[in-house]
Amino acid sequence: MRVCWNAEHPVTVREVLDGLNKGRAQPLAYTTVMTVMSRLAEKDVLNRTTQGRSYAYSPAVPDEAALAVREVLRNHGDAAITHFAAEAVLDPGLRDRLRRLLEESP
Repeated sequence: MRVCWNAEHPVTVREVLDGLNKGRAQPLAYTTVMTVMSRLAEKDVLNRTTQGRSYAYSPAVPDEAALAVREVLRNHGDAAITHFAAEAVLDPGLRDRLRRLLEESP
């Protein structure tokens, strides 16, 4: 994911493989990286578009924190939001930051 997040454009399996293999004693196989990226696309972690005869991938979320939040919400839904809100009530600074973020968001 780090290679995809650091890229300024959608990346191919080959580009990710090259990025991952830099400095590795035992290089990863192309098919291994392709399989992982395909599975991440199936899980909506990566977006996949056709580029010629292959695919180009881009992150579906901007960073690890967004990925974590999305997974927590998918797996726990309203319960996660309820617990987060309960924690925010206990911390006035967090509550104020949350209120400000909600007001600023589109």
